Amino acid sequence: MTPCTDAGLIDHYVNHPDIRPFIGGAGPLEIGKLMIAPNVALIGEHGGFLLSWTAPGTYEIHTVITPEGRGQWAFEWAARSIDYMESIGADHLWTRIHPNHRHTAIFTRKMGLKSCGSVLTDFGDGPVAYNLYNWRKPCQQQ
Repeated sequence: MTPCTDAGLIDHYVNHPDIRPFIGGAGPLEIGKLMIAPNVALIGEHGGFLLSWTAPGTYEIHTVITPEGRGQWAFEWAARSIDYMESIGADHLWTRIHPNHRHTAIFTRKMGLKSCGSVLTDFGDGPVAYNLYNWRKPCQQQ
């Protein structure tokens, strides 16, 4: 797995008509140019994950998967992405999910992230209590 550095490809998935309406705010986004180290974009055949560095070893996950990739491909890509992030030193991954996106919350839990509360966030459509989920690297026995 190799991080994607193609800003145009990243923006293609972010602004895809089956993805963009669920990101928040209005109008096209230009996120690709922001996905440089320490941020990581893991993009495959049907989109993938944008991981924003938020603290040492900690990244926020943004899911940008087209309908064709949802299901088995997404589960496999997510597992590979978690392994990749762990291999580069991530020990904490987290995400926030809109309360109306039950399918995304189910997917997130199946990938091993645990519910850990909520946070009031305004992405341009007014404040919403987003549900928080996180994954922590298993502790190593000495």
